[in-house]
Amino acid sequence: MPDVALVTGADKGIGRAIAERLQRDGLALVYASRKRDEEAGEVFERLSRGGEVHWATGDLSDAAVPERLVDAAREAFGRLDVLVNNAGLSTAKPALELTAEDFDSIFSVDVRAAFLLSKEAAPLLKEQGGSIVNITSVHEHVPRPGFLLYAAAKAALGMLTRGLALELGPDGIRVNAVAPGAIATERNVEADELAPEIPLRRPGEPEEVAALVSWLVSDEARYVTGTSVVIDGGATQQVLPPAF
Repeated sequence: MPDVALVTGADKGIGRAIAERLQRDGLALVYASRKRDEEAGEVFERLSRGGEVHWATGDLSDAAVPERLVDAAREAFGRLDVLVNNAGLSTAKPALELTAEDFDSIFSVDVRAAFLLSKEAAPLLKEQGGSIVNITSVHEHVPRPGFLLYAAAKAALGMLTRGLALELGPDGIRVNAVAPGAIATERNVEADELAPEIPLRRPGEPEEVAALVSWLVSDEARYVTGTSVVIDGGATQQVLPPAF
């Protein structure tokens, strides 16, 4: 039986690239999307031609869904080796226009769901000495005007990563974060516009983030836990624009 990975938000952007890469690495997949629509179905069909895939759905703003997703992995494969908490929400608004509803919607998916998924998955991961990867953002480390709650949620997820690494390490479970910068996805429509502000002068590709996740969950990274790896083309190293 191959190793098994559960990837949330696997139907779009970075999540889809992670699912595709882990499948190429030989892992079976629990492909988790918010709903069963045509787009998600097309991705599932492509993945199904490449290996063992089980499709599980649910809106992660519902606190009952994380347990159902982990149960789906247990029922479909009887094991879980890798959990990738990729699903997330963002709202771009000035801070004083944000509402309690905005706070609850972002934190319920970006933080609470990742915590509950990790909690539910830990007993299965413990059996295999597994790995959790949380997809945060460069805004885990640096804020940006207009993204107050998104940055706060990603910072919380970063601290959740570190705390879980300490508590789950004795059980052989490694927990790390990947913090992408401007990545060219359907959702990040401004990625190309930001290229002049990035030292490498281009946005990243979802496949580059997926490659980093692939390494972190592999045996090559077996001594890496509790860290957040920034993948941003050097953007967070540049506080002010160049003077020349």
